[in-house]
Amino acid sequence: MGDTCTRACAFCDVITGKPKALDPLEPLKISSAIHKLNLKHAVITSVDRDDLDDGGANHFYEVILETRKNNPNTTIEVLTPDFLRKGDSYKKVIEAKPDVFNHNIETVPGLYRKVRPGSRYFASIELLKNTKKINKNIFTKSGLMVGLGENKDEVLQVMDDLRFAEVDFLTIGQYLQPSVKHH
Repeated sequence: MGDTCTRACAFCDVITGKPKALDPLEPLKISSAIHKLNLKHAVITSVDRDDLDDGGANHFYEVILETRKNNPNTTIEVLTPDFLRKGDSYKKVIEAKPDVFNHNIETVPGLYRKVRPGSRYFASIELLKNTKKINKNIFTKSGLMVGLGENKDEVLQVMDDLRFAEVDFLTIGQYLQPSVKHH
């Protein structure tokens, strides 16, 4: 969905601005690359696209379907944005039945305003919870960065919240500051 994000998270070094139009050939290009590389597992991700009515959900859907068609033995994991203020658009991604629906929580609730000002912690929890509610056969996954100023109790609370949302997998990684301009 391009290389330009519509948000400006304090930890991220991705270009922020007005993205270009979606490439209608991207689903085929991604599927072809997966086939050429003979991947057994593919992670399909994107920047945030708040400029799109559905946040890019239909594009994820098309990429998943095209990938399945050309790579029937490849497992598909999607790492999605939060689809904040996009209603039920995320359901289109679930409809395509990825093997893993991943949405990174990134940080503890107390740091959201500072670190992820365009996102909402509990909206992310709800996205993961609703995904599992809609299709129990899809694995759910999230990621948490540590080293942004959180404490142990806050990390444990995030783990409890994700467990309540029935998230199957959690990755925890050390935050590495991309530049002195970042958090």
